[in-house]
Amino acid sequence: MPRRKKKWMLLRGKSGNFIVVERKWYDFTGIGRRRGSNQMWWVVAESDDHGAMQAMAGLTDKYLKMEVNHETEIITTRRV
Repeated sequence: MPRRKKKWMLLRGKSGNFIVVERKWYDFTGIGRRRGSNQMWWVVAESDDHGAMQAMAGLTDKYLKMEVNHETEIITTRRV
């Protein structure tokens, strides 16, 4: 039986920063297809609970609280 995809993802960047994103945005941008030296973000955890993902990221001192707009084709981020 295949594993069900979770709605929220905790990602770790090359510089050690953490962000929480929706899987919809992750799939839309295509950052999951980058491999090797081109990879900029790694999936650390997945969950359907947004609060749990934010709490996990909040335990680190490198959590970037961002709101990602995935409704339009232009990807914009805004710090919260």
